[in-house]
Amino acid sequence: MKKIFTVFLVIAVLCISAFTSEAAKKKKVAVLDFEYGTIRDRWWPGDWNIGKGISDMTVTQLVKDGTFSVIERRQIEKVISEQKFGASGLVDASTAAQIGKILGVQYVIIGSITQFSIDTQTVDTGFIGRKLFGGGVGVSTTTATVYIDARMIDTTTAEIVAVAEGKASESKSGVKISAADFHGAGHVAFGSKGFEETILGQATRQSVVDVVKQITGAQGGPESTGGAIKAKVAYAGEGKIIIDAGSKQGVSVGQTLYIVRIKKEIKSPTTGEVIKRLVDTIAEIKVTEVDRGSATATIMKGNIDDIKEGDDVSSTQSL
Repeated sequence: MKKIFTVFLVIAVLCISAFTSEAAKKKKVAVLDFEYGTIRDRWWPGDWNIGKGISDMTVTQLVKDGTFSVIERRQIEKVISEQKFGASGLVDASTAAQIGKILGVQYVIIGSITQFSIDTQTVDTGFIGRKLFGGGVGVSTTTATVYIDARMIDTTTAEIVAVAEGKASESKSGVKISAADFHGAGHVAFGSKGFEETILGQATRQSVVDVVKQITGAQGGPESTGGAIKAKVAYAGEGKIIIDAGSKQGVSVGQTLYIVRIKKEIKSPTTGEVIKRLVDTIAEIKVTEVDRGSATATIMKGNIDDIKEGDDVSSTQSL
């Protein structure tokens, strides 16, 4: 029994050690409350802390992604309170860097919500609708729109090392008595299941997911190999290209890549080894979306019909 306990103890220690080692590789990041720059309107009564809500959702998504080690909100609030940062409600890159240094993180994410709205367009049902339902009835389409701008600041240099834009809209059609009868997510709290099920919650979630993908993709993550990108085309069709390399290989949103095909290999007459490959550039592509193991791109130059699955992809026009 004692031997079995010892074996379990050793396994537990090894697992904890491996987990600690992996966590130590990750760079630390803090997410400050986003600035809410949009105009409040009739759709949600009361005083929502939208900047805090979206910041919390961003933290959750970053933790799920696993690229960074994320600092808890309580530590951030303590530093801001003690140092009297952000008293004006606005935090610039320099102030964010100072906060990050005190927290001991490599990066700080700040941002603003440039749109957070619900809009309903109603088409009058006409004479029949008025006869059946009375005045003010129409077929309505309600659209929730959320735009988020985010910036990642290097705490050592106070430079912006990555930017991200999250834009999403969700719509729902139905018959509404009047706009006043539809309050969207106005009575539902951020982070709740009820909020997630609303079109506003869905648009917010998608915007946050887009922001995190762009930030982690730009950074490359702890597994980034560095140097030139070498990958293969995994899919080509419907106007998009998918490659078998993502943020862990260093691919980032907005990056220009080239699809190339070997035309000729030049070999050393002495050793017989390949010393250079002459290639044809089939297409120039731009990365629009990045996951940890794949990336999606659109064609900037070239024809999608000329691209084949298995073609080489490079960050330079060479192999």
